[in-house]
Amino acid sequence: MDTFLYFCKKNKMKIFLISIITILLIFFTISATNVNYKKYYNIIKKIQNIEIREYPKLLYVSYTPQSTKDRNNSFRNIADFIFGNNESETKIDMTSPVVIKLHNKNEMAFIMPKQYTIQNLPKTNNKKLAVYEESANIKAAIKFSGYSNSEKEKKYTEKLKRVLLKHNITHKNDFELLVYNSPYQFYNRKNEITVSIDYNIMKKLDNKDLKTIHLGGGCFWCVEAVFEDAIGVVSVTSGFSAGKIKNPSYREVSQGLTEHAEVCEIIYDTKQITLKDLLKIFFLSHDPTTLNKQGNDIGKHYRSIILYNTEKEKEIISNYMNQINDEIFENKIVTELKEFNAFYKAEAYHQNYYKENSSAGYCRLVITPKVLKAKRELSKYYNQSK
Repeated sequence: MDTFLYFCKKNKMKIFLISIITILLIFFTISATNVNYKKYYNIIKKIQNIEIREYPKLLYVSYTPQSTKDRNNSFRNIADFIFGNNESETKIDMTSPVVIKLHNKNEMAFIMPKQYTIQNLPKTNNKKLAVYEESANIKAAIKFSGYSNSEKEKKYTEKLKRVLLKHNITHKNDFELLVYNSPYQFYNRKNEITVSIDYNIMKKLDNKDLKTIHLGGGCFWCVEAVFEDAIGVVSVTSGFSAGKIKNPSYREVSQGLTEHAEVCEIIYDTKQITLKDLLKIFFLSHDPTTLNKQGNDIGKHYRSIILYNTEKEKEIISNYMNQINDEIFENKIVTELKEFNAFYKAEAYHQNYYKENSSAGYCRLVITPKVLKAKRELSKYYNQSK
């Protein structure tokens, strides 16, 4: 006892500092548990260890770091805004989770409380912050505990991908990390990986009847327009594949920096249309004999390409290509046949482009003739009322 008292007398300052640090840590841990953890979604279904969720329209304030080092500034920039550094000096409740958009250079986004809209949210003083709404969406989520790191994020992203693939659910490759706890909370930490999915499409039919194929025949606006009205085609999404980097932008692809091709992801019902039928439409609607170009669209990203998923698909495609190469194209086909690896959805303004811009010059001069030709010469594959 005497030894302990002697130690305390000699180390008063150390004991005082340790006590203060302990109290602060307890305070921050308790504060962290008081963050608003409102659930922003409804669970539609549970599949194995993942949840299928329906999210409403959400309002975000976000910061996109310009480098790996700049990631440390993300939280500070957004926290500064919600703590009152805005045009009206309004303090905004901190919500949870914090969203890290892994698909967009680790953009950090805070969900704004429900009473705010893009019209009444206080204006930012920081030009580096972005304010935007995300449309209502269906997402798949997988949970994990503890502090997150790149290794864990990769591990659980792959787990989520495997479950979705097993159940034939197509995802949009926009993976996000959801962090529910302050860094000061040391126990019961909760994290999630989420990704947008085409679950509503998948609910329409038995999963075993749906297949996916990725086709590139020049500008993806043309490919999308030709296939979106075909009987049995459930959805067509424009994007990029067969390149060397993840999550490319249209600017990067069109400048030839990534080796990606413009392709369309086509989900189809095998009870209504076969892979061979899709190939007939594909080879009729573009020129498979011109290397890295379609008409005046020139560049490697405009190359003719088919991405197969299985050896059976590869065999069907190879046999059909050999047949038409001999009978129609005089052995001049240069279409690339490659195993599918990854698909990256293009920016929103590229989706459903033809139907929303049919009067534009490119649509009238280039796309409309392709669509009319396909519907005229392969009429049995189209509902002519569309």
